[in-house]
Amino acid sequence: MAIDLYQTGVSGLMAAQSQLAVTGHNIANVNTEGYNRQRAEQMTSVGLTWGGLHYGSGTQISDVTRVYQEYAFRDLLINSTEKAGAQALYEQLAHLDSGVNSMGAAIGKSLNELYKSIDALTDNPSDLGNRGLMLANAEDLAKRFNDMHANLSQQLSISSQDIATRAERVTELSAGIAALNQEILNTGQNGAPNDLLDRRDLLIKELSQEVRITTLNEPNGVVSVMLDGRESLVSGTQAFALEARPGNPDAQQTELYLSNPARPGSATRLDGTGLGGKLGSTMQFRDQVLAPAMSDLGRTALGLADAFNQVQRQGMDLNGLPGLDLFRDINAPEHQAGRFLTSNPAVSGTVAITDTGALSGSDYSLEYKDGDYVITNLGSGESIQLTPDAEGRLNHDGFSLTLAGTPANGDRMLLRPSRDGAADLRVSLQSPQQIAASGQVLVSPNGDNTGSARLSTEVGDPGGADLPGKGDPLVVTLNEQGEYQVFRQSDPGTLLAGGTLDPDNPVIVLDGISISVDGKGGSPLDRFEIEQASGAGNNVNAQAFGDIKNKKWLNNGKTGLEGSLNQLMVGVGSKTYNQKIKAETAAAGHTQSENRMLSVSGVNLDEEAANLLRFQQAYMASSRVITVANDIFNSLLQIR
Repeated sequence: MAIDLYQTGVSGLMAAQSQLAVTGHNIANVNTEGYNRQRAEQMTSVGLTWGGLHYGSGTQISDVTRVYQEYAFRDLLINSTEKAGAQALYEQLAHLDSGVNSMGAAIGKSLNELYKSIDALTDNPSDLGNRGLMLANAEDLAKRFNDMHANLSQQLSISSQDIATRAERVTELSAGIAALNQEILNTGQNGAPNDLLDRRDLLIKELSQEVRITTLNEPNGVVSVMLDGRESLVSGTQAFALEARPGNPDAQQTELYLSNPARPGSATRLDGTGLGGKLGSTMQFRDQVLAPAMSDLGRTALGLADAFNQVQRQGMDLNGLPGLDLFRDINAPEHQAGRFLTSNPAVSGTVAITDTGALSGSDYSLEYKDGDYVITNLGSGESIQLTPDAEGRLNHDGFSLTLAGTPANGDRMLLRPSRDGAADLRVSLQSPQQIAASGQVLVSPNGDNTGSARLSTEVGDPGGADLPGKGDPLVVTLNEQGEYQVFRQSDPGTLLAGGTLDPDNPVIVLDGISISVDGKGGSPLDRFEIEQASGAGNNVNAQAFGDIKNKKWLNNGKTGLEGSLNQLMVGVGSKTYNQKIKAETAAAGHTQSENRMLSVSGVNLDEEAANLLRFQQAYMASSRVITVANDIFNSLLQIR
């Protein structure tokens, strides 16, 4: 029995030594990120039968396992994705909100300064100083829009670069996980490689912060990783690559492709939705926040330019000439061409703005399939089929698309009616004298009119044949039934127009001028004279410039210039605030998951210190067993 006692003591000694080694390893790695507490699993050795009795033969370490809970780890991965994505989007929104508010406030201030100079011009339309101030303020306002667009455009470019960088990081992490899978596969036959498993879990956790992933445990110990539960990132020991490629048809709109290095010729395009994590949030920020913000800003700039240009065209400048555009024409050929993008070199297109008030502030995707055109609003996701008009144009939401060439079946084209509106805003007048402060025509109602009718005019073509001549006004008569006649004062027998007003659109259209009627004529007839304005220094058209401030025509007549600008700032601010709440909620969820994981797998120094003392005592006790066994054996040898 002495021999058995000796072996029992040695087994206890070796087991205690192993326990001390594992405890020391835990203590040494208390601050190691991703480390899971390990435990030496101890069991009794096979016993001996002696004299009909069964005696134990000591103990042994059966395995060294890590204290790990799969459910807690998966929960941590989910919350890591949510926290990283929510925080990344909030940080980007907060930066955008700060810039939009400061630059938007500067635009608002410049717009108010322009209105003040218009008021001064109205008081004294012949003063060159007032005219110069108005022109300078218009140039300053245009520059503010240009600067804000440039800032948003720079953020868009940075976001695309960030997407490419994060895609590279995802590829690196996937390759690292696949390499660790191979190491685990090679060493797993001789016991669980706990430290390798920890290193792999750490990479998986870091990967979960970049994108949303799902893990699949294989029987041989390797882990496969799925991107959003659909596409493989890691399949056993094979890693896939996430590539950022130039967008199509917009090369600056970076797109993501998932490719197998073993088959470099094939790749799967990812639409970016559902990616999650920091990468998904960056794509969401670029495509769903920045791009719409640029289009909204552009819509306001287009509305500004169009409104001022329309008023300018109604008047005469200080030289007695019809007014030229104050801002560059919103439908200049280069602007129309820049709003259309396609990857088909056989097709080109131009997008003309037909109604700034109907613009949605969104980009559009146009698909040609089986002879039909389907347009999708990329902001709302709404799709409808478009039918070309008699001239072959496709009209939608305040713009008109003219195509040159026939698209191939399945072609997708990108339309951006207002994306670059703020960048294209420029003052086109060269001198203060060209500001058309004077009206070309004046409407004078007869003093004996009894009805409620009011007439307003819009000069469409300064060279029109029906414009009033100098000293020869147009005469308009109107009765209660809406019957009207238009003739020249010098030739009352020749009607330029006559008939009954359309109640839904009470406008009299002549060559070069249209006359809008508000209200009803009197009995028997109300009479109005439309005459050419005398003098290039009157303030009739300057007042029309001032009226723009209170005019609401953007967003289908709901907002004016200031309202549209405020809508952009409030919209970004609201998204930022909401995202802040989401980020705080996600952080709280992640903290709970991390605490749950640490409570199971984390190293507790107090517990390990207690274990250290316990295993030290076991080691000393086992040593004493060996000493006793040795003494007994020596005593037996001394018996003669």
